[in-house]
Amino acid sequence: MKTPLMLSIVVTLLTACNPAKRDVVPQSPLSAAITIPSDAKPLLISEKYQIRATVYVIDGVVMVQKQGADAQRLTGINPALYPDFQKVFFRVQDKNRDGLNEIAVLAGTSFGATERCYDVFHYNLKQGIFERRWEDFYCTSH
Repeated sequence: MKTPLMLSIVVTLLTACNPAKRDVVPQSPLSAAITIPSDAKPLLISEKYQIRATVYVIDGVVMVQKQGADAQRLTGINPALYPDFQKVFFRVQDKNRDGLNEIAVLAGTSFGATERCYDVFHYNLKQGIFERRWEDFYCTSH
């Protein structure tokens, strides 16, 4: 029973203590042109619907851009995490088995980096944007 309580405390602290993440909600696509960094990660969101996207970090913000669309801001991050955890910063999975891969973004790590916690963003087919679902936030040991 201690693990769920500790996980709840860690999630609360990560969310409350990271000023980059406060009041961040999916926004309409940005109209300004953004140069995608060379370390951007191409993702397959849905083979059925032919949806591909590129996810990347720029100025402490996670951005996602579907092919042929404007970039969308997903979330702010703790910039100190990205250099050390770049290889595991993004995860792609279809946990809810709806045929659309979700994008999981590293939100924080435990002391000693024994656990990694991820925010999860689902693709909304009707609106054409990614949306955070707080109930899907999870932590995993590596």
